[in-house]
Amino acid sequence: MGPLQLEGFASVVLDAADLRATREFYSLLFGSDRGQWREHGRRVTFVGGDQSVEFVRHPRPRTLAHAGQHVGYRIPRAEIGRVADSLAASGFEVNRWHEDHPSERDTTPYAKDPSGNIVELVPSDHAGTLIDHYYVPVEDIEHAELFYLNALRGQLDTYFGYSTADVSQAHRWSEGKDSAAPWTRNAYVSFRTHEPNPTPAAQVFTRFGEGYVGVTLTGQRLPEPPEEFLKYTPRLVFRSSHAPHEVASYLASVRISPVSLRYDGGRIRFRREGRDIFLRDRSGNFFQIACAG
Repeated sequence: MGPLQLEGFASVVLDAADLRATREFYSLLFGSDRGQWREHGRRVTFVGGDQSVEFVRHPRPRTLAHAGQHVGYRIPRAEIGRVADSLAASGFEVNRWHEDHPSERDTTPYAKDPSGNIVELVPSDHAGTLIDHYYVPVEDIEHAELFYLNALRGQLDTYFGYSTADVSQAHRWSEGKDSAAPWTRNAYVSFRTHEPNPTPAAQVFTRFGEGYVGVTLTGQRLPEPPEEFLKYTPRLVFRSSHAPHEVASYLASVRISPVSLRYDGGRIRFRREGRDIFLRDRSGNFFQIACAG
């Protein structure tokens, strides 16, 4: 097997405190003509085309909303205003922000579902696909870059937060002149001047098929599950045409580290269950690879 190939997103798996309220919320989001609901025990799943959004009942949902973790869902462009109004009329707070991927420079609606998961409504002329992007916070941007680009073999879309122009945008945000999403900017207090020092959050955007994963260097604390947990939520599910034994063999062989190591370090931690591979990055973001065969 050559380099790993992940053709795109198959699903996202999220926690939900109340499955009925969750279904009502996402029915407003997706409507009735983009797919169908399936219920099975402690889970409900919306299936649209070759993608799905699965919700697992959990009394204390792990959302990471305080650090900006969210899913961008594609909504038909002509419907996005109506969907946002329906969410607001149902009592959900709707904000309009923009992010820093080149496709997201215009403001779009954001809301939280009943469990606190952030959703972004992405206007699309090709809304046959449910999931536009998946955005996660990380505590080590160098390791994240190696994990998503070198190990998972994503294609680099762009960086943000490294240029003077990016810093200027952060200053505009702090002056109330820019409606960037709050997790994309920082306002740390300078130890020298004791004044707020707005800075852009370092971000990397990596493409997998028609969707992309965005990662941001967060200033928030990320409480992680125990290190031995490799199958957890929230979780993004990739699709791969490789057989599971090929993916497992590849992940066992690949090494990543931001520094030169003399010992056999930089391993990717993963576990195989049938046709699926479960893994996590160093910041506790969980992933699954649904393999062929």
